Amino acid sequence: MTVGIENINRVPLRVIKIVLDLDDPFGPELTLEDFIRYYKEMPQPPKYKIVCIEIATCTEDNQPVLITECGQCDRFIRRFDGEIYCKGFSS
Repeated sequence: MTVGIENINRVPLRVIKIVLDLDDPFGPELTLEDFIRYYKEMPQPPKYKIVCIEIATCTEDNQPVLITECGQCDRFIRRFDGEIYCKGFSS
């Protein structure tokens, strides 16, 4: 019989900035970097809005997960300094 030892996993957060065109709901969403590359300028309100999406890679299944979903996991401990801390097990 093996006994698992609890350890703490640190998962870095990734922030993706998306530019939304509020005047054209069918317009493509672009990352901030792509918007600047295509239009050669910063998006200006009120026509555009920048939305930040925070994601991490789940240590359990290696799939991308939104940080709000990560906070609902039983293994979640806390978010601190650009990282997610969660429980992990090693055998």
